[in-house]
Amino acid sequence: MWPIGPLVIRLIAVSLVALALADPGPGSGSSAVARLPERTTALPIRTTVPMTRKQERRQGKRRRTTTTTTTTTTTEMYDDEDEHTTVTTTTVDPRTYDHTEIGSCEVPLGMQNGMISNESLAASSSYDQSVSPLSSRIRTEIRGGAWCPNGLISPRSRQYLEIDLHDEYLITATESQGRFANSVGVEFVESYSVEYWRNVLSRWVKYKDFNGSRLIPGNVNTYTPRKTTLEAPFVASKVRFFPYAAHPRTACMRVEIYGCRWKQALVAYSAPQGGDMQAMTGGARFEDLSYDGIMRNGNMINGLGQITDSFIGPNDFELPDPLDTRGTRWVGWNKTMLTNDEINITFNFTDPRLFHFMDVHTNNMFTKDVQLFKEAEVYFSLEGERWQEDFISYEPKQDRVSEHARTIHIDLENRTAKHIKMKLKFQHEWILISEVTFKSVPTVINSSAEFLEEYYRSDSPPYSRKKRNSSLRVSVGLACGAVVGVGACIAAIAVLITKRTRRRIPNVLKKPFCPSLRNANARNNRRAPRLALALANCPPIHMLRPAVVDEDYREPYNIWRETLGRRDKQEIHDQNEYNEICEDPEFPRPYMMKRPDPHESFYAATDIIHHVSKKILLPFEL
Repeated sequence: MWPIGPLVIRLIAVSLVALALADPGPGSGSSAVARLPERTTALPIRTTVPMTRKQERRQGKRRRTTTTTTTTTTTEMYDDEDEHTTVTTTTVDPRTYDHTEIGSCEVPLGMQNGMISNESLAASSSYDQSVSPLSSRIRTEIRGGAWCPNGLISPRSRQYLEIDLHDEYLITATESQGRFANSVGVEFVESYSVEYWRNVLSRWVKYKDFNGSRLIPGNVNTYTPRKTTLEAPFVASKVRFFPYAAHPRTACMRVEIYGCRWKQALVAYSAPQGGDMQAMTGGARFEDLSYDGIMRNGNMINGLGQITDSFIGPNDFELPDPLDTRGTRWVGWNKTMLTNDEINITFNFTDPRLFHFMDVHTNNMFTKDVQLFKEAEVYFSLEGERWQEDFISYEPKQDRVSEHARTIHIDLENRTAKHIKMKLKFQHEWILISEVTFKSVPTVINSSAEFLEEYYRSDSPPYSRKKRNSSLRVSVGLACGAVVGVGACIAAIAVLITKRTRRRIPNVLKKPFCPSLRNANARNNRRAPRLALALANCPPIHMLRPAVVDEDYREPYNIWRETLGRRDKQEIHDQNEYNEICEDPEFPRPYMMKRPDPHESFYAATDIIHHVSKKILLPFEL
């Protein structure tokens, strides 16, 4: 039994070490917590209450579990019986992303996590200081718990909460929440409206969806937040929230804004107003319903809309919209709407930029008279009035097989401009566009008159200027590659055929030139023309004569001529013998009803000769 003693001692030592690690001193717990990383969001203040023995045992178990783990995740050590809402925060900085870079544009802009400072919050009025705009951050309980305007809210009220973003952002969603205030508040908004500001517009624009409604659904209680994705996103640097109530009531709200940084540097675009295809889509409109510029004489001037809202249209524009709206994600033009059968779209930017490329998302439902544009011409300018004569032309490859919508990539060849004009020419009756994006970087230029003259000057005259066509270069490259490949295949086939022919020449010379002569029948003259035709189609074997010719060597053609001559002599002899038999007076006439043609049937002539020979032998038998 003595070997068991050391094992027991070791087990006891391990147990003591484990207990020492699991139950540190009273001062060590605070030092362990101090070494943890600090949290970015402050937790709500909780009232300290004495714990029972049962709760102390649970607390000890949770502390031991947290101590043994090796991850860096901090666990909140609150009792299950206590009511506590976990605060979910994000560390993503929306100012570093663009919708063209991450593929989406729905990041919280900073009301909850504090990226929007208190100085950026303002309001038309507040009930008191405890419910000022500083309390309007969603999912937080600060002071009074929410922003509450002074007085009652009615349909005609103009009380608002303003958020200054300082830079331009693409706003895609909003979120609202009522005043909970630790279960004391009872105020919330059932619906609200939004207005936004952009420096280029120099005015406040009221948001509305494709149905023309300006109200956004709000909350049904004081604690549940409600997020709404905007049907018509907009670019703004300031946003205002207007509480709405059908009947006078007190309203309080906390809000959040979702979107991403607007890095396109595009301030406005101008284009003809979209058309309508009621006969084909049952009332769907291809107008730019979210355009916030000026509508004048059928043209859209100095605004942004659906072409730059980060949303692309579906393949089939006739499918019903899930939101039951009158419009679609497409902006379209018909050939009959325009006088010169082309669409002119002008894009204005904040500063001169170096453009790498542009992407145009377009539709190709050719069975519904919609097809890719035939050609796109891109012009550049620094002033917006004069345009460079040396433009870029791009002709996309037309597709009459697939009706899927696609993005057309146009290389802008690092051209410098502040204004870009795009001309689209029709291939069919309609052109539909849902999104246009640019890839560019800011640049510095010389604004002197000499530089501008050099910028707009072209070295070649207009009549001899060639369009820069990226697709033409690709087509020429593909054609050259195809020609080289076909030439290589032909050369390889020619080499293989030459080698195979050289191998077969000796075998051909060993065999008769025309094997059909071996089965030729001297009495069947119909085979002679076919043999001659076959020989005429055969290659000249005398050209394949070996270098060293034997004295007894004879040309195959000469051999065939001699064989054919002997056959002709035999046929003439047989014909003369046949004529002598037929002229014999003793030959029975019933068998001579028709003089047979030796070219018609071989066996008929044979039977007659056999019968004649039998008649001649009869006198000798007698």
